[in-house]
Amino acid sequence: MSVDFSGAWARLWAPQPVDLTAGQWVILLVLVLGLVLPRPVWRITGMYSTLVHELGHVISALFTGRFVTGLRLGWDHSGEVVSRGRGKTSVIISGIFGYPTPLLVSAALLWATASGYAGRALGIYALFFVLVLVFVRNWPAFVVCSASALIALGVVFFAPVSAYIYLALLLGGFLLCSGIRDYFKVLSVHTWRRRDIEQSDAYLIARATGTFATLWLLVIMVLGGAGIFLGVQSLLRLL
Repeated sequence: MSVDFSGAWARLWAPQPVDLTAGQWVILLVLVLGLVLPRPVWRITGMYSTLVHELGHVISALFTGRFVTGLRLGWDHSGEVVSRGRGKTSVIISGIFGYPTPLLVSAALLWATASGYAGRALGIYALFFVLVLVFVRNWPAFVVCSASALIALGVVFFAPVSAYIYLALLLGGFLLCSGIRDYFKVLSVHTWRRRDIEQSDAYLIARATGTFATLWLLVIMVLGGAGIFLGVQSLLRLL
């Protein structure tokens, strides 16, 4: 099977207007909820949400001048990004962009789809997963990252243009719902599940900077709220 790069580029660059029926929207909604709500399914799909979370740490760390030495995932949905750098600012910025990242990526995918750029968004999306393989340091991270990149690249190069819209909406909807689910999780860690407080990014930032976890939890909540607001706005444009 040959890969037609020029043809794929042309398909990605061409605008893809969204004109779905009510039935198609219902199917997408059922698929998204089916990927997020059932616990047996979430054990698998939650790994993908964790990867996007950790990618937020990787990208924000790189933008603040930190040297990223590794990305690891656990089959229990745990994740770790190891980086080196100086200054509390880089610690704060690289720390807060974990939980908000699935919601912000969802907002970007939904905006791109609503604007007719689903193909371009998927191309960039796939490229990120290919590049992040450089930082992968264990098998769970390699498996999840490789699968994500292969699926996105497979759709980009071999699927019809109409599939771009469905995949972009499915990914956007999944990350929106999974991001909200993870926000409830981190809120529970700071309230009635404080035995797991060391898993919270807000706690880790506070410990590294000598500040209060509540402050950074509030910042994380505001960033996530912005992602939800922008994502919902794009969904309303699509409906």
